[in-house]
Amino acid sequence: MPIPHFAAVVPFVLLSLLPAQDPAPSAGRVVPYPIDLPDDFAAAIAKGTRSENGRPGAKYWTNTARYRIDAELDPAAARLVGKAELTYVNRSPDELEQLVLHAYQDLMKAGAPRTRTVVATPGFELGSVHLGERKLTARASDTRIFVRLPEALAPGKEVTLTVEWAFDVPKAGTAPRMGHEAENVYYLGYWYPQFAVYDDVEGWVADPHRGNGEFYMDYADYDLNITVPQGYLVRATGELQNATEVLLPKAIDALAKAAAEREVVHVVDEADHKAGTVTATSPSGKLTWKFRAENVRDAAVSIARTYLWDATHATVKDKHGPGKDGTCMIHAVYEPKSGDWVRAAQYARHTIEYMSAHVHAYPWPHMTACEGIIGGGMEYPMMTICGGRQPASVIAHELIHMWFPMLVGSNEKRFAWQDEGFTSFWTTLCRDDFQQRDSGPRRDVLGYAGTVARGGDVVCMRHADAYGEDDFGFASYSKPAAILHQLRGLLGDATFFAAFRRYAADWAFKHPYPYDFFRSFSDAAGQDLEPYFRTWFFEAWKLEHAIADVAASADATVVTVEDRGRALHPCVVEATFEGGKTERQTVPVATWSSGRRAQLRFAGNATKVVIDPDTTSLDCNRKNNQWTAPAPAAK
Repeated sequence: MPIPHFAAVVPFVLLSLLPAQDPAPSAGRVVPYPIDLPDDFAAAIAKGTRSENGRPGAKYWTNTARYRIDAELDPAAARLVGKAELTYVNRSPDELEQLVLHAYQDLMKAGAPRTRTVVATPGFELGSVHLGERKLTARASDTRIFVRLPEALAPGKEVTLTVEWAFDVPKAGTAPRMGHEAENVYYLGYWYPQFAVYDDVEGWVADPHRGNGEFYMDYADYDLNITVPQGYLVRATGELQNATEVLLPKAIDALAKAAAEREVVHVVDEADHKAGTVTATSPSGKLTWKFRAENVRDAAVSIARTYLWDATHATVKDKHGPGKDGTCMIHAVYEPKSGDWVRAAQYARHTIEYMSAHVHAYPWPHMTACEGIIGGGMEYPMMTICGGRQPASVIAHELIHMWFPMLVGSNEKRFAWQDEGFTSFWTTLCRDDFQQRDSGPRRDVLGYAGTVARGGDVVCMRHADAYGEDDFGFASYSKPAAILHQLRGLLGDATFFAAFRRYAADWAFKHPYPYDFFRSFSDAAGQDLEPYFRTWFFEAWKLEHAIADVAASADATVVTVEDRGRALHPCVVEATFEGGKTERQTVPVATWSSGRRAQLRFAGNATKVVIDPDTTSLDCNRKNNQWTAPAPAAK
């Protein structure tokens, strides 16, 4: 059934409302339009793959894939050469006449359209593409590869391509999200040919990679065989399969100790580097590191000859079902003299444990935080790369991306706020928990207000590549995080967090669109939140509540509040009396829908009146939110 309209179910009650001074409906008051569903999304509901209440439909499906990748890195030449067997499994009800792959390294080609400044390389060098013994024609176009199949791939069937490729690894700072620092540290992201998503709403979703917008990926299994010179430590998405071939007994024993004990263990330290005992050796001078990952949407690789390696483990609440906790290994790799990276494993452990307890159990066997390469950070399944000497907040942010979008697989290119905004919101709560404080949400709300007051507001529902750099950060990170803080204040903690947990559980390993999120929250909250989401994600409307007048006497205090913005939102007013007693009243949305002014009557002579005392609303002008009684005249 369609969700009922918001005005009928707003839970806020005006405790004492005098007749408004402007009782007539506000001329020209803009009421949020309904959120119109795109035709393809409405068709998905009709087909039963999506639902009216924000849950996956009974007929929901995702396609999947298997990747076997053999790659060799030459650190001296900064060049990677690879060969991959790519198996695509069609679980859709449709016949597929072609396959679409991403070649993200073509972002780096001279003349490629992009939203980031780079130093050009030859890009993705595509070799042969085979189906069995048959060579196929592959058409490369704008970071994508289109492969026409000799026969359509029927529902329930699979097909395996063999692809050869190579590329020059960019220097650190000349490319977004990956690169290398001299011959010492390499981080490989978007480094292999990857299938695009074919989903139940649009079919093939394969937007070209421009730089700002990140990725939309299906879940798959990976077998990675990475060949590098001996002495280089390799970490990757997935579990190491051949530890005895590439590590020495000391490191293997240290990993076993880290799996059993809470204390952080030094797997590779500076003494190992001085002794030349970082890795095993081989007659060829090369080692092949083998990793396996299951049900992940991407794979990344870290390769370094200067890293130290720490390890511990996290306790994962409910990993094996309600009340059945599990563990996951925590790794941190970083160069010597890297500041607070000596605590990186502790920061990572806390983040995994916090998010597992509050959102959804972390499902994978390890989490690795890597230092260097880029300013800020970038997330990949089970892997992050973070720059800077004070990494605590960046580590938390990038690891929280393991939930959004690694677990809940939204489209980062089309709807960056659906992963960056959610991650920013939870980063604030996670860091507050680690530091045993509760100041983060207020800071985020005031930061939003400051940007809007300076004229910097932009809408969130825009393709990531359509923003300028500053606008992208606000619309995708800061604003949606603040919107969630305000929604938490609107719904209350119990309802809000239960709704988030439901959304994560429903859409784990699936592809939610924003409309699924909107409807999921409305359904979980038991009220129509569509006007709220329309206002805050689709528009750039200001919220401004102001104290217009306070008339205080011995018997009563009458507060006149004005709504001077366009966004409709409840207004909480708190009066403080002598002795510290406080009383709160709320002007509900229904009142603002029909007028711009409201009067609240408090019994007694107030000494102070404050709008939004908890700092949860996105009021863009707080200079008019407080009144203090004048000091008594001197006798």
